[in-house]
Amino acid sequence: MKISITPLDPWIAGRLVKEFPWYAAAEKKARIKDRSEIERAQKYLLSRIIEHASLYSPFYRNRLGNVKDLPFSELPFTFPSDLAESGLRFLTVSQSEIRRIVTLSTSGTSAPPKRVFFTSEDLKATEDFFMCGMTTFTPPESKVAIFMEGPSPDSIGQILKRASKRLGCETLVFGLIHDYADAILAIDDFRPLVVVGLSAQMARIAGKTEHKPDFVLLSADMAPASIRRRIENLWECITFNHYGLTETGWGCAVECRARQGCHVKELDLYVEIVDENGRVLPDGEWGEIVITTINRMSFPLIRYRTGDEGRILQDICPCGSPLKRIEVLGRLPKKGAGGGSLRLYDVEDALWGLPWVEDFKVFLECAGDIPERLFLTIAVAEGKQEYVEKSVDVLRQVPGVPSNIIAKKVSLSSIRHQSPKMDWEG
Repeated sequence: MKISITPLDPWIAGRLVKEFPWYAAAEKKARIKDRSEIERAQKYLLSRIIEHASLYSPFYRNRLGNVKDLPFSELPFTFPSDLAESGLRFLTVSQSEIRRIVTLSTSGTSAPPKRVFFTSEDLKATEDFFMCGMTTFTPPESKVAIFMEGPSPDSIGQILKRASKRLGCETLVFGLIHDYADAILAIDDFRPLVVVGLSAQMARIAGKTEHKPDFVLLSADMAPASIRRRIENLWECITFNHYGLTETGWGCAVECRARQGCHVKELDLYVEIVDENGRVLPDGEWGEIVITTINRMSFPLIRYRTGDEGRILQDICPCGSPLKRIEVLGRLPKKGAGGGSLRLYDVEDALWGLPWVEDFKVFLECAGDIPERLFLTIAVAEGKQEYVEKSVDVLRQVPGVPSNIIAKKVSLSSIRHQSPKMDWEG
């Protein structure tokens, strides 16, 4: 069966004609011809944002200084700590133009929080991307239930609602789930075709509702293969994955119908993959995702190190679009027991693959950078202790997991997943 092309392709093709001077005004583009069109536009946008940031952002005026004429891959990186220490100095516009400020705490540390600033234009750009991406699996005039941040006017939930309204959809913004019973009732009452939410929260309610959505968009957290299988089996639905960061305006990349990597919105973001020494890696190799916001003039981020592990997939997507696709595992691995790597993704994937596991949280205690003990808080079917012991046995097979695992069985109601971006607890 032929796979329909990602809707990002014709959307970006139309923007190429509208936004770039080298296309004839009367030209119409139904899709992107080849990567050379994208790369030419990105080269222009990279040059423009570097010049703009150097002139108008106090942070980048100092950071780039006389190095802005170096090859792009040699420009200095921007780190989350820079945002925490110098948030306002990234701005290139007056504070009076800021419509929303988002404060992000750093999980597991005492570091100061990051602040990210959005103008009305930034929020509209996110809405446009959300609308385009949602058409992958959202027919016009269908029902959409959103279990994401709300209900403030410019929350993710409300931006998604505005985007869905442009498709003629009826939308329920439930918010992040605090009461799972209420969320189950909401789905059965509203009966949505499409559900959007955090992967762990969706896994908790999948199979417990009478109504079954056809499509589920997993966003804001990692979505291991096992959790996707669980949701799809219990709800008899199709899941799609979205990758985004608050720092990038939430939207970044979304899967098409092929579901083989997330297509990047390449007229807004330039993605690199680097190793631990900052060397740019070729497509196909795993490393840290680095993002430059090439079309966000108010709050530019140049070579921003996300702390996420991923890779740029090789070859053309089965859908036929030449847009780059990324595969994301989640937070960068830690040094594991025996000198290997320990990924939270691998731990999550192993546990969600066990049918008796209802939910869990993990906390990693380290001696310096080396994991020393793993604490597992777990809810299991029928509350059987033997299931806890079996879960620990499975964890011991995960590469890098320390031998010292301390497991505690708890009730399902005592485990909460209310914050996006999974990380080791603590």
